[in-house]
Amino acid sequence: MVELIRIGITVVLTTQASYFAAMILVYESMMDWYEWSTFPDPENIFEKTVNVVTASFIGVAYWAGLRVKKRNWFMKRVYLVGYLSVYTIFATIVYNILYSFVKFLGRTFGWS
Repeated sequence: MVELIRIGITVVLTTQASYFAAMILVYESMMDWYEWSTFPDPENIFEKTVNVVTASFIGVAYWAGLRVKKRNWFMKRVYLVGYLSVYTIFATIVYNILYSFVKFLGRTFGWS
């Protein structure tokens, strides 16, 4: 159980980083893809769920993309590399904290 949760945490954090890398390469396409995959004004539980799942997997990179929208082609990439560097440090810290907590729960409740 602990290993499965660790893999889940890794998948979410790695997906965010991969989306950052894709945005560095093809910024406009990835921004459009995110906007096409979400609902602007969700009205029901299905639309809200789609937005939450999409944001949890690739929302940080999209947010960074919005922050650099007004920059020129080269500076967008430079800023996105900076955001990716900060994200990598932050994701490593979050991973270690969450994994330590899950290991503690695993020992406490006897999860294998």
